[in-house]
Amino acid sequence: MLVSFAVQNYRSFSSKQSIILTSGTGSKRKKKYSFETGNSIAPNLLRSTCLFGANGSGKSALVSAFAFFKHFVISSAKDTQQGEKIDNTPFMFHDQWRNEPSEFEIVFLHGENLYQYGFALDHTRVWGEWLFCKPNPSDTNSRTRNLFQREFDVNSGEYQWKLNRLYLKGEKELWKKSTRDNALFLSTAVQLKSEDLSIPFEWIQKFMRIISSVDRNSPNFTASKCHDDPEQKKKILGLLDSVDVSIKNFQFKSEGMPLDKSIHNNLPDKLLRELEEKLKRQEVFKIKSIHKDNNGHSVPLDFEYESVGTQVLFNLAGPWLDVLENGNTLIVDELHNSLHPNALRYLVELFHNPDLNKKGAQL
Repeated sequence: MLVSFAVQNYRSFSSKQSIILTSGTGSKRKKKYSFETGNSIAPNLLRSTCLFGANGSGKSALVSAFAFFKHFVISSAKDTQQGEKIDNTPFMFHDQWRNEPSEFEIVFLHGENLYQYGFALDHTRVWGEWLFCKPNPSDTNSRTRNLFQREFDVNSGEYQWKLNRLYLKGEKELWKKSTRDNALFLSTAVQLKSEDLSIPFEWIQKFMRIISSVDRNSPNFTASKCHDDPEQKKKILGLLDSVDVSIKNFQFKSEGMPLDKSIHNNLPDKLLRELEEKLKRQEVFKIKSIHKDNNGHSVPLDFEYESVGTQVLFNLAGPWLDVLENGNTLIVDELHNSLHPNALRYLVELFHNPDLNKKGAQL
């Protein structure tokens, strides 16, 4: 469950900005808008929160900050090599910020603990990284635990470390030595089988879901859910029916992703064959939606001929229901685009329904 997220010196953000999901007095009294966490540190959190603003005011930049944060946590230890640049974008319109590290910090509840994790970095290195954990005060030993900290010392040219030897079990010295300048200690330690650090890592990897404006145009997740599970297909059809989309069924054909040789024709033959084989293993779906004609007969329609609004609803339906079922936190960019206001209201209200949202899913 997300408590807060803060970002500084990233894209359109210069000074530190935070989004906070702890509920105020009014929303705390209405179960439609907030829920009890069972954790006395953050006892009530919002089911949803929305950002409104003019074009260029930073809404998409915030979603991008969430996405960069998550991607770097998951991939920094395995997808880069020593000396490779970090693909970070600081605030470019002031010389003071251009040369300073960007900073990201998240606070969330997972299991019985509240975690506070963050890092600061530029193109060349991680300058600082920290993780604090506070057990629910019902625990007899509920003081905040500093699980680890690292900070680069310019004078010595080395990192200064603090590793909690009481609450971090495992090969701490190996994890420390294996952490590259351009990678996170959290990512490295989890890759090297740290059980204690895999718990907060799991929340960032699995429980924080992000739908960018590009992702919302992809039907693959929903199609896969429908294709593999008839019950999920029934639920997705039910969601579409609830907003008066008249599709009665779907047909799916799974196939590999085709290679566009007009784009890749300059590649050597060996690389071209390798790319083609890799794309064949990427599952994509040809979708047909089934309607009824005036005589009640089934009429299949290529999904691309459905309205843009219907396509977006279908694309969102799979991740939407998945998040509600698993109690995830969902971050969506430009949710309203191509959606009728009634459809938008319906999607949001699913999060506000305590009978449906039983696990503390957040939007």
